[in-house]
Amino acid sequence: MAPALIAVSTGALVAVQSRGNGELSRHVGTGLFPAWLTMVSGAALIVLVVCLHAPSRKGMVLARSAVSAGALPRIALIGGIFGSMFLVTQSVTVPIIGVAVFSVGAVAGQTTGSLAVDRLGIGAAGRRAITWQRVVASILAVAAVAIGISDRLQSAPGAIVFAAFAFLAGVFIAPQQALNGRVAVSARSPFVAALVNFVGGAIAMTLVIGVALAIVGVTVHDPLGAPWWAYLGGVLGVTVIAGAAAVVPILGVLVFSLISVFGQLAGALMLDIVAPTPGTNVGWHLLAGLVLTFAAIVMAGYRRS
Repeated sequence: MAPALIAVSTGALVAVQSRGNGELSRHVGTGLFPAWLTMVSGAALIVLVVCLHAPSRKGMVLARSAVSAGALPRIALIGGIFGSMFLVTQSVTVPIIGVAVFSVGAVAGQTTGSLAVDRLGIGAAGRRAITWQRVVASILAVAAVAIGISDRLQSAPGAIVFAAFAFLAGVFIAPQQALNGRVAVSARSPFVAALVNFVGGAIAMTLVIGVALAIVGVTVHDPLGAPWWAYLGGVLGVTVIAGAAAVVPILGVLVFSLISVFGQLAGALMLDIVAPTPGTNVGWHLLAGLVLTFAAIVMAGYRRS
């Protein structure tokens, strides 16, 4: 039960992070800045944690030895790039379609991507067969997207396009979790996985936002004027990545994804009720999406439980 509770909590924190980054994106006028700030602040925080945590310092040595010996592929160190892609899409999409609709779209992408990741054996849990239960779970998650955005097609122009972006963002989560889980197993520390993720993501986002500011002409308006809670993306991200890296090797990528996205949808629904973005409409469509996601969890995970 402990890994399952951690998975639910990480999902809820993703919803909170989505709301904060979406607000910051709306305030500064670009989704690149929230993604960059999340990665840079998260990297600074996790570097401090690893420096102060003796087992994590030892884990850094173990991870380096595993890479040198070939036990940990170098490609496992690029999880932060997938995380950066997710954060940019999250920051751009949430202000337009709301946290809950974004989360439903990301759920379908994450579930579908996790199915492929488990089948290919990318994660630390190894290769897992594609069973009919897992296929049905993925189909249910996609159906949740269709129902979740059905009432927004008229009120939010381009809802289908932004839901597609949310789906793509969810696909990026699956390999990120799988690769971070492999690092966590080799290092015997989820904090080392979070460190690799955020340092790699910070480097990637710094290059991207540097090109955007210098060449493309992107501007950032009043970067310090948003509400204080909009700047917590890095703290929330470190918590999510460390939690995911700790339990993905136990639950597997797909089962973890389904449990965590249930928490994500529940948290997103609460946020759209308590602190909605402009134009957000909470109705039976989102509730149906939440129920379908829960059904997908039961369908994919009942054999494990």
